[in-house]
Amino acid sequence: MCLPGSDVMTDLVLLGAGHAHVEVLRRFALHPDAGVRLTLIAREPRSPYSGRLPALIRGEIPPEAAHIDLGPLAALTDARLVIAEATAIDLAAREVAVPERPAIRFDLLSIDIGAMPAIPPSGGGIGVKPIGGLLATLAQLESTLADGARIALVGGGAAGTELALALAQRFAGRVRITLVCDTLNPLQEAPRRARDIARAALAEARVELVCGVRAGSQVDGHLALSDGSFLAVSAVLWATNVVGPPLLAEAGLLCDEAGCVVVDATLRSRSHDFVFAAGDCATIAGVSRPKAGVWAVRAGPILATNLRSAAHGRRLHNWRPQTDALVIVGLGHGRAVAWRNGIAVSGRLMAWAKDWIDGRFLRRYGAGRLPHRGATSEKEQVILDPADLAVLVGPAHHPAHGQPTLEEATRGALPSGAALVQHATHLSALLPDPFTFGRIAAAHALVRLHTTAAQPLTAIAIVTPQVGPAAQARADVMTLLQGAAGLLAVDGVDLTDCATTAGGAAAISLVLTGRMTGPTDHVAALSPGDALILTKPLGSGIILEGYRRGLAEAHWLLGALDAMTASSAAAGRILRAHNATTCAAVVEHGLVGTLGALLRDANLAATLAADAIPALQGARELAHIGVERPASATNREAWPDPPDWADLPLATDPQIAGGLLAGVPAARAEACLAALLAAGYTASCIGWTEARRLDAPRLHLQRPVPEVPGGAQDR
Repeated sequence: MCLPGSDVMTDLVLLGAGHAHVEVLRRFALHPDAGVRLTLIAREPRSPYSGRLPALIRGEIPPEAAHIDLGPLAALTDARLVIAEATAIDLAAREVAVPERPAIRFDLLSIDIGAMPAIPPSGGGIGVKPIGGLLATLAQLESTLADGARIALVGGGAAGTELALALAQRFAGRVRITLVCDTLNPLQEAPRRARDIARAALAEARVELVCGVRAGSQVDGHLALSDGSFLAVSAVLWATNVVGPPLLAEAGLLCDEAGCVVVDATLRSRSHDFVFAAGDCATIAGVSRPKAGVWAVRAGPILATNLRSAAHGRRLHNWRPQTDALVIVGLGHGRAVAWRNGIAVSGRLMAWAKDWIDGRFLRRYGAGRLPHRGATSEKEQVILDPADLAVLVGPAHHPAHGQPTLEEATRGALPSGAALVQHATHLSALLPDPFTFGRIAAAHALVRLHTTAAQPLTAIAIVTPQVGPAAQARADVMTLLQGAAGLLAVDGVDLTDCATTAGGAAAISLVLTGRMTGPTDHVAALSPGDALILTKPLGSGIILEGYRRGLAEAHWLLGALDAMTASSAAAGRILRAHNATTCAAVVEHGLVGTLGALLRDANLAATLAADAIPALQGARELAHIGVERPASATNREAWPDPPDWADLPLATDPQIAGGLLAGVPAARAEACLAALLAAGYTASCIGWTEARRLDAPRLHLQRPVPEVPGGAQDR
């Protein structure tokens, strides 16, 4: 964990969010380590728990009851959360490659990415792991399979047997379920009593059994079997023995014949001492254990201890896993069978025990069990409130000669009527991931230029890196600039120069220069009867603050990042095309502060539609439990006597890379809103302007959604 103001010593990358790694994160959250900086690379924002998969398939629990949200875990360890699937590991450079961003560097690498069922070449079908892919496949099968179609499930172990029973209950006889296994009976490794109980349950559920044969390729709707016969199938799911993902062996790690990383008793790779591995993708040399979730869960504590020790050069500890474990297989309809050390027991009590054990594991990683952070304690940045962008007017007469270079423009060589506009922004690090932070900072800087007709040209950056060793600081700066430059390039902006300041809390300042070709001496202002149109939902500040405190779910953060980094350039063009009387960026001063300033300039009042204010997913939930940034209180001063309104925190939330707020003539508002929605914006008509009465507040609130003069409404 990297604490503010501390020297970073070791970059620890956790590749994968398996059961062992979520325990590593929990232990670093409970016992922070100022000498370790964590990065979590996960395929999905929520980590599925394999023990709850059958109950999820049966429809007995909602998806959130079978997943661990990675947002709070990552936030409370200051881990950089990267939602992506790794494509390669470069052990020589100590980097993990992920799509659409720079490779992620590490000093220590821990791998817990699970494994995949062994599917024969050209076998067809889909493996039951990764679980996210299986759930998507089942949803598709439900909507496409005809009545009487057959799903073959290959693999007669505990996982295959339990899934076959779960599928039978899910499809309720509409689809034929066939369990194919190469042993004489399902659960061949279990005691005889457990096998008999499971077989009776399969018969009761009308699951067809094809035993003693191996499944091969699936061709033209037929699954080849080792006895020379074929099984007519509509879909094949594989729950066979697992193999490691190819990128492990391709990286040069020592792997066993199944492609899983070979580790010693400390869970450290036998070929590379800076790599650790646990879970299904790892094999302990000389120790035979089944690839089951229980072993990954139990590896978590020793993995956390040894990763911390390796980061500080201390002695590692050996893990001595027990030779046997309790196995509980859900039979459906509130029953389960369990066995250990040759003794088998079944019934409803076993199903209750399984649910309790699984629930206890998941509750350990719930937000309520982790140490929450308090509200932001650092001093809020002093925010300047310039009335307009500085406009540098070029010479009155200059021969038009096409697009000037920036060098020509800054010398005053601008076409007649053209002008330069410049804007500066500053942001302190909102997330520990510099690449994502760079993208947010670029979007936050661009939105001001999008309020004008200016064509963005260039940007310069001043970066304050996180305090730490020079090599790490340099790498962080480059990663941040890559994120910023990539997003700036989408709007045609070149990042032309950069300077750095002394290390402290990570931050970036951006100065953008654009070229305006329209009139520059006109002061835009709202007019009475204008419809107020907002192009993006509110709540980015609340989401980021909630994430910092470990209260925001990961998919809330991802949704907010998508909204923040979506360009407002097209929105600005659409608003201008519909004769917007004025357009402002909703940023540090929030909706209320931004609208209040526009109303003061025009000496007008406005009515807001309480139910029309759009919000990012999760923003209202966080606001209702008191999450807000300190600047919200300052922004509320723009509404001296606010009403009792649940969404007031949203309206005063300082926005990061927020949307545009524009006044559009009522007659054009409906067409304008339709154009914004067609362009992909979550736009809303949130109210209208009106003449101000001195005996009435400048801002009014109305429920339900009012009808906008001229017929324009939020659709």
